[in-house]
Amino acid sequence: MKKGLLLFVLFCIGTCTNVLWAQKKVSGVVMDQSANLPLIGCNVVEKGTTNGTVTDLDGNYTLEVPENAILQFSFLGMTTVEEPVNDRTVINVDMFSDTQKIEEVVVTAMGIQRKAKSLTYATQQVAGQELTRAKDANLINALQGKAAGMLISPNATGAGGSSKIILRGNKSAYGNNQPLIVIDGVPMNSPETTQLAGEYEGRDGGDALGNLNPDDIASMNVLKGASAAALYGSMAANGVIMITTKKGREGAARVDFSSNITLESPMSLPKLQGRYGAVKVGDQLNNMSWGDKVADNDNHAMDNVNDFYRTGSTFINSVTINGGTEKVQSFMSYANTTAFGIMPTNDFQRHNMSTRETFNLFGNRLTIDASLSYISQKGTNRPHGGTYINPLTGLYTFPVNGDFGYYKDNFEKFNEDRNLMAHNWYLPDDDFSANPYWILNRIKSTERRDRVMASASAKFKITDWLNVQGRLSVDNTFDRFERKWHATTTATWAPGGNGRYRQERFDAKQFYGDLMLNFNKTWNEKWELNASLGTSFQDNKVQNVILDSDKLGLMEANFFVPENINGNGNQRTSNPRKRLNSVFGTVQFGYNGMIYLDVTGRNDWSSALAFTDNFSYFYPSFGLTALLNEMIPMTDKINLLKIRGSYSIVGNDVPAYITHPMDGINLGGLEPNTKEPFTEMKPEKMHSMEFGLDLTMLDNRLNFDITYYKTNNKNQYFSISSPLASGYDSYYINAGNIQNQGFEASINYRWDFAEDWSWKPEFNISYNQNKIKELTDQLKNGVSLGSGAGLNFKLVEGGSYGDIYGKVAERDENGAFMLDKDGKLVISTDERHLGNVNPNWQLGWGNTFTYKDFSLYFLIDGKIGGNVASQTQSYLDAYGVTEATADARDNGGVDLGNGQKMDAQTFYTSTAGKEGAKDLYVYSATNFRLRELSLGYTFRNLLGASKNLNLSFVARNLFFIYKDAPTDPDMSVSTNNGWKGFDSFGLPATRSYGINLKVTF
Repeated sequence: MKKGLLLFVLFCIGTCTNVLWAQKKVSGVVMDQSANLPLIGCNVVEKGTTNGTVTDLDGNYTLEVPENAILQFSFLGMTTVEEPVNDRTVINVDMFSDTQKIEEVVVTAMGIQRKAKSLTYATQQVAGQELTRAKDANLINALQGKAAGMLISPNATGAGGSSKIILRGNKSAYGNNQPLIVIDGVPMNSPETTQLAGEYEGRDGGDALGNLNPDDIASMNVLKGASAAALYGSMAANGVIMITTKKGREGAARVDFSSNITLESPMSLPKLQGRYGAVKVGDQLNNMSWGDKVADNDNHAMDNVNDFYRTGSTFINSVTINGGTEKVQSFMSYANTTAFGIMPTNDFQRHNMSTRETFNLFGNRLTIDASLSYISQKGTNRPHGGTYINPLTGLYTFPVNGDFGYYKDNFEKFNEDRNLMAHNWYLPDDDFSANPYWILNRIKSTERRDRVMASASAKFKITDWLNVQGRLSVDNTFDRFERKWHATTTATWAPGGNGRYRQERFDAKQFYGDLMLNFNKTWNEKWELNASLGTSFQDNKVQNVILDSDKLGLMEANFFVPENINGNGNQRTSNPRKRLNSVFGTVQFGYNGMIYLDVTGRNDWSSALAFTDNFSYFYPSFGLTALLNEMIPMTDKINLLKIRGSYSIVGNDVPAYITHPMDGINLGGLEPNTKEPFTEMKPEKMHSMEFGLDLTMLDNRLNFDITYYKTNNKNQYFSISSPLASGYDSYYINAGNIQNQGFEASINYRWDFAEDWSWKPEFNISYNQNKIKELTDQLKNGVSLGSGAGLNFKLVEGGSYGDIYGKVAERDENGAFMLDKDGKLVISTDERHLGNVNPNWQLGWGNTFTYKDFSLYFLIDGKIGGNVASQTQSYLDAYGVTEATADARDNGGVDLGNGQKMDAQTFYTSTAGKEGAKDLYVYSATNFRLRELSLGYTFRNLLGASKNLNLSFVARNLFFIYKDAPTDPDMSVSTNNGWKGFDSFGLPATRSYGINLKVTF
């Protein structure tokens, strides 16, 4: 009895103890709400105990606590948050700045830290996760639709191809229009690489930003206006994209691995017909498909195209290791990108290796930060636009009554007379098309890039309010390119009959350094003074060598070495060297945390303006911010209400050797300079102003900002034809005023509408209006930025940057096509304005839904306005291979708008092709699409405490919601100023879908 009673008592005590001490595992993610970034190192503690942990690099935490526990989240500078556990196992928390502790600080120009609320200009931060959620081989493309006022135009050249970034419109006629890229406060070397600049041939030499590993990036801050970037001077007249990379943290070593696998398929293919073939004489097919009807439908129209393209694939794997002690923190990473394009034989591979060390010495008075990155990439047969050396011309125009499979399997045949394998095509001497498989296999191109980036900085804290900082960086890029045309390639492409050999070497080196003294002090908790004074230098050097047999020919067929060129094949190239020396200063005055005044000044000395009196130029900026919520009593629902304004003048120097042109050597002979020295040249001057409002409400859940801006870029430089008596072909002048004005706005809100549910919509919109306010009387007919295929992209006073001009089919007052006395269509003899390549409006709408450990993200973006000119569609209509031409034939001809019909072949051969009516092939660029989609689940603590696995389905460019153009209007053939909005047999846009895996060890 006693024994039974004792056992019962012990059982009750044990049961009560288990109930009282029942433990459960709770996990979640802690986010910095204002930066939309995971909060690293946040303390998570069971209230009233010492039981706790800290969040990892992704803001994750895991902790075992009783069900009745209260979790306390704390971080320096943030408001402490308490959350009762209850029956929850997942608790995600947003942390907000506590302005009564430490004001939120952001990194601005030159790496200078400022309170976010004190900024007098517009900035927009993009979290690193936006680059890695659905990865692209070029990380620039992952930014599309995510920042107001940022226009991104990818080249139609596949993996590793260039993308162009424009902030607040184009500003310079012949100068650079892209923003400066800054990595951890140091400008990145972004040399201008080779790009297609015509209708025939060219190649994409790639860009600089796209080389980076997105997993190395913690965040991006977009400084859109000249005021925000004024301290960088003439380098940053077009804005700045500031990149903050990841660094080591104190604690045990941590390993993060990610793997992204995506498949790609063509998205915007031309609509070809399968009803009408080419005229056939014996066994010879005509090059155009204006022959008899061979089928009643288009069922097999796309067979050759679908068979030609393959399913593309991209594999991106990345691993990072970080950890350290209080004094030394380390970060290392490696990434591998391998892409197999949708075009056969097009392959791309890139390796990224980086390391970063941070040292805190002498009681944290001295901080040393050093980083080293090496990038190696190579590619084969990168696609390009234009009508020469392009497999798509032959693929798209091949007659439906021909045997394409035969030419695929027999792209070459043995030539007994020459004892070699020769090109086999139904049009052996055509310079427009060739056997696509001959181009892919016998006109191969290979390219390689090696890039080394190294930087070091040291910051010494003299007092709590005074420090000195110095930085040095080296950024060197080495590009190699080689193309081999085999013998019997059409003579237009490879003169001489023995083939052609081309080598290119492009080396771009940059050495940068700066030294700054920084002062930050507050008096009586009311008066603030933040000032910086510094100096910097930047030295850029380019060495470009091109060796091409071209018209010299090769002595022996298919022997591709420089010694086999029949002469000196060294072509004239530009090898500029520029140096920019600068001094700069900035002062910010603040009063009572409610009003801030910014003043900056910078003076540059540019070697590009040597031999003039204007090599030294100064420019200032001014800004004012007022926090109305601090000045006027308001409801506590308003956390921030700020108005701001700024004005700046920023210089922009010019390419090297314009003020003092140099003679050159071409094909072994002297090639004298033909341009008159410009000893009175002035730098471009950009006058910029902006006004804006920032609003934060409802415990920082609602954020809204809007900015109006206006820029006028004056002192453009133009080339004018010289009088014969001058001894020169041309001379330069300063003239012009290109204006951009518009607005940008963004709004986001976080709504926790149920215990485990949340929705965060984000919307951005921008509008830009460009106007050529002034040119000069010497340029009454405008300035051409690029012309070809009957189109002319030029600047005309009163017009806009990106205007398209070309001949039109004349119409009467009722809109009907006009005919001459012989019954032929009337095509204008002069060029008319056809449209503009730039959109008026840009929109992006992103949505993030979370439910426990599930997350769903999708982004819809769009552009309204603008035009795209399709040379592809024009040529295909002329060749009679499109659905439109077949429909016209089935309908008895083309309706001229007055009930009269014209024979389809007569109409299209008059209006289409190289010299036709270009107004018929300029389309609206307005489009909306589902840009990005991600659906994921996080398996928490799968591999141990805070060691999670995240698995996501990802997709990009799934479908168009609306599109009028026959191609993707966002893509282009080149990043050159004059060739946006021009489609010429570029690689079609692709949709991609795949899996993203992320594991923490």
